[in-house]
Amino acid sequence: MKKLASFAVLAVSLSGCVSTYKIPAGSTGPTARLKDTATQTGSMKAEAFQVSKINGLRDTMSPMATPYGGGMSVSLKESSRAIPAGSPITVTLSGGNIYAADGAALADMMSGNAKKSVVGDVVFIPKANGVYKVCGNAGKDSSSIWIEEEGTRKIVTQKITKN
Repeated sequence: MKKLASFAVLAVSLSGCVSTYKIPAGSTGPTARLKDTATQTGSMKAEAFQVSKINGLRDTMSPMATPYGGGMSVSLKESSRAIPAGSPITVTLSGGNIYAADGAALADMMSGNAKKSVVGDVVFIPKANGVYKVCGNAGKDSSSIWIEEEGTRKIVTQKITKN
């Protein structure tokens, strides 16, 4: 019991060491908006293309929400964040399947229906007041991810592809 309590204290104390992304308080520079995207593909599964880090700092937004009381279904929500505009930023993107539970992921993998996940960094210069979204496509053999302008669908970063 003492070991479990010690581990819990250690885990909580170390979680405070992880820096999360946010625009600095008092910042008056121009900003843009960066949105994640997700599509539900089944009751327990969705495809999500999202931001993992911005300029090396972990992002806490997610397009997946756990239904009240848990449950065995994926629930999607809109997730976005303000980002600084006018200068280059490095964004770590991730995309692929997300699941309501580990069992659903295991069943999908064993049945051969899992799609490749993709992760990587892109650099771009957001325009002031611009709205961007993380987009991608997921397949069994290859998946890609990128950032595009929301209205024009113009791709503003390189595509990261995993074969």
